[in-house]
Amino acid sequence: MNRTVLVSNGAPLRALVTGGAGFIGSHVAGTLDALGCHVEVLDNLSSGDPTNVPPGVPLRIGDIRSHADVRAAFGAARFDAVVHCAGQTSVLRSMLDPSLDWDVNVMGTRRLAMAAKASGVRRFVFLSSGGAIYGETPRPAGERTMPAPCSYYGLHKYVAEQLLQVEGLPYAILRPSNVYGPRQRSDAEGGVVAIFWQRLLAGEPLDVHGDGQQIRDFVFVADVVDAVLAALAIEDKVIWNVASGEATSIINLATAMATVAGRPLEVRYRPRRPGDVARSLLSTVTLRATGLWGPPLPLVEGLRLTLAEAPEAVPVVSAALA
Repeated sequence: MNRTVLVSNGAPLRALVTGGAGFIGSHVAGTLDALGCHVEVLDNLSSGDPTNVPPGVPLRIGDIRSHADVRAAFGAARFDAVVHCAGQTSVLRSMLDPSLDWDVNVMGTRRLAMAAKASGVRRFVFLSSGGAIYGETPRPAGERTMPAPCSYYGLHKYVAEQLLQVEGLPYAILRPSNVYGPRQRSDAEGGVVAIFWQRLLAGEPLDVHGDGQQIRDFVFVADVVDAVLAALAIEDKVIWNVASGEATSIINLATAMATVAGRPLEVRYRPRRPGDVARSLLSTVTLRATGLWGPPLPLVEGLRLTLAEAPEAVPVVSAALA
């Protein structure tokens, strides 16, 4: 996408990025800031890192589960847009503690949307989850595919989408597949690419849950940011899948990563976990038809960029979430 300055009523866009100290949110905040937008970040730092926030971008420490914190964020400034990246992101944790997942991903989103509407926000971009909402996908899922989530995480993201639509805000709902890239955490909140990198660089075996033939659709974080920019550049209410559209098995991912890193590959197979799906693949026909996005970065290229910014090997602290 051509990354031009985003404006509202002739002035640089004023945007609140929730979860802006986290993985995807920090990339969104950094790109908007670089484009000349006025950006502020709301993050409770439960999984975010304040060093991810671009220098000069205000960081308000607050929780979307708190009425007071959300009111304070909107009371401190007027925003044209909200990019909602904050959330509980672990499928496994959602299965172990569905009440927490509900509080963050459903009620937190509703609270934020209500405050945004009351303050006159003109655009609400919600980072949902295509990988979790559609469940098993024998064929690539399009936006008209009936959601069939297999986890509380996917179910609650879908409920949050419905609440946002009922609220009446001008919205864009983005449904990313499995996002990866620099700054992704490798602990219990992290994605499989980050976890595999940590183990490879530490010279340790990769834990794969199941037989390794599970299909995933890996999309580079910069492609997700470009989808956010496209969503902010239009006024229509839209739901877009954001993905590569490329089917990659977990074991093939592990092999590609070992090749890129130039490290030997050793795999340990673990029991399959609750909430996991065997096949998750999305169609991006709708988003690409806008002319505002794509093509997505090929996986090997994205892996090389991610490795280039990977921290030095550190002891592994958790099992892989493949």
